Amino acid sequence: MLPRVLPMLAVPAAPFDSPEYSFEIKWDGIRALAAVETTAWRLWGRQRVDYTARYPELNVLRRLPAGTLVDGELLAFDAEGRPDLPRLLRRHGLADAWPIGQARRWCPVRYALFDLLYHAGRCLVRESLARRREMLAEVCHRLDAANVWFVEGLVGHGKALYAAAVAQGHEGVMAKHLASPYRPGRRSAAWRKIKPQPKGTSRSREIPS
Repeated sequence: MLPRVLPMLAVPAAPFDSPEYSFEIKWDGIRALAAVETTAWRLWGRQRVDYTARYPELNVLRRLPAGTLVDGELLAFDAEGRPDLPRLLRRHGLADAWPIGQARRWCPVRYALFDLLYHAGRCLVRESLARRREMLAEVCHRLDAANVWFVEGLVGHGKALYAAAVAQGHEGVMAKHLASPYRPGRRSAAWRKIKPQPKGTSRSREIPS
């Protein structure tokens, strides 16, 4: 059975450019990892709380090869196509099967994937981010599911992507070193979160279990 690993975490940073980093939009959702076994699949959050029963529509992940473990973000969108975290949180707190089934109508969820930790039983955490993302792009292409998609990255041009992302109402961007391994449960400067930060404030948001 694949381990229920904790996610790798980032450190705060200011906007920068570097050919050694891949930059991607920081999506405003709920962090979640998923593992696919031969007969089942599992979804869990930052504290290893099980989310599987809350998002039955993600059963499409069963089509991935057994022994696959991915990292990503659960997202809901408003009518204008913008991430809607408050709506997602209203759904996330549901526990019973009937309201969860109804919630699939008023809050459909998408799963944005940005890392691949195991594939077909092979551990990839010591592989470079560039290699893991190359494999993940192919995995998502083969899965071909409308509600599961690959998060694209832009190499080098972090400042431009940051400006565009903030202008579009996103939280900011993530910067990830292309040669970095995946460090489960650790906060590493190889991953950097770049968000607007008003002077004199320190904002930290915890997603409820």
